[in-house]
Amino acid sequence: MANIIITTHWGDGDVIPFISIGKYLKKKGHDVTIFTHCCYAGRLKKEEINFVPWDTWSEYENFFNALVNFSSTVTGLEEVEAFRAKYESANVRIKEYELLKPYCEREDTILIAKNRSSIATLLISEKLKRPLIWVYINPYEYESIENFNSLNGEKLCEEANELREKIGLRPIESWLSWQCSPKGKIGLWPKWYKSDMVNEQEDIDLVGFPLAPLNRKKILSIPSTLKDILLENPAPIIISGGSSNKITKEFYEIAIKSCANLERNVIVATRYKELLPDSIPSNVYVFDYIPLYECLAYASLIIHHGGMGTVSNAINAGVPQLVLADHLDRPLNGSIVKKSGLGDYLPPLMWNEKKIIKSINNLLSPEYKEKCSKFADKYKEENTFENVSKIIEIAKKNEEYFINYGTIKTCSMKINHNVNDKKEKNNNLNSLSKDMKKYLLEKLKKKEI
Repeated sequence: MANIIITTHWGDGDVIPFISIGKYLKKKGHDVTIFTHCCYAGRLKKEEINFVPWDTWSEYENFFNALVNFSSTVTGLEEVEAFRAKYESANVRIKEYELLKPYCEREDTILIAKNRSSIATLLISEKLKRPLIWVYINPYEYESIENFNSLNGEKLCEEANELREKIGLRPIESWLSWQCSPKGKIGLWPKWYKSDMVNEQEDIDLVGFPLAPLNRKKILSIPSTLKDILLENPAPIIISGGSSNKITKEFYEIAIKSCANLERNVIVATRYKELLPDSIPSNVYVFDYIPLYECLAYASLIIHHGGMGTVSNAINAGVPQLVLADHLDRPLNGSIVKKSGLGDYLPPLMWNEKKIIKSINNLLSPEYKEKCSKFADKYKEENTFENVSKIIEIAKKNEEYFINYGTIKTCSMKINHNVNDKKEKNNNLNSLSKDMKKYLLEKLKKKEI
């Protein structure tokens, strides 16, 4: 057994997968401690997992509000740099390093960390010579790292060397090489989940979606008001914009309007009532929260924002999905869903009632539901958590999984360029989020790239 230290940042999609991994490893007998934002204290206490918060509630609220503004608007260069200066500065990372270090003194420590944001964990791995498993949540992440480096690599390297000097590590020459230096890299999606919109990283183990098998008996634990709707015939549609308000208001307006005249009930899950239209149709029921994975077992269709967690939940439940995605990794996820024949994807320019109703009617056909159910049955034995457990066993006291200066010096992104040049350039541009496109444009205007 080992001392497992897990670190991650940001929102539900970046944290819940790590909680699921930690829960499984704890059951296997490992000591598990998770470092993340304070808002996850209750959930981790329920799972009886050791928890250390990065922040206080007031700090988290400020961070989350800034994150929403940062990622849901067309952010300019100044806004990007202001956000990073406050929430990704050397002082912030050193604070995290000092918080993390005492928990990593045990010789049997293994680090599991989300890529890019877990800078303190990269430093710990190199400084204390601890094995590190570097985790990617979705295929867009390693492409976005390359984009981020191309926009601001020189400054990122300067910031990294400021940190490294503070703790007695030698300077590096490339931030990208540092980010790619862990030998143990895993992707939390299956091998079939891919797109030619982004290039594939060759040295990454794809372990599958981090989801437990769907237990249909959990309907018994669902509140009666929600359970009654789920058990009605025909089966209801679920509309979900994810757990945050990082979404355009038009999402709920057009999704609800398109379902208003359907002869079945609709469940809308959101805590952010300000995003909903003023008038709610009689067949639409709004809940602050629903246990999405369990509820999908009784749904006919889910209309959602394209988050990786929602996509994987729907695939595992065998439920058709309509993805209305507009930024971050979501358009890529939507395109993979459509390409795989598991649903449809409509970008914002196609968000009109006629197109959405047409898509809904197609996805509600018995043939489509059967296809999604068969796909779920075919891939239900992915053994994601066991795959992670096996990688951890390999990493135990294995010097190849340490970060060292030689590794960083010789490391580069190992990319499988599987798309033709013209298509690659067009699709890579389309896969950039709105804020990154604006960021790139401002750099070009200032002739910085």
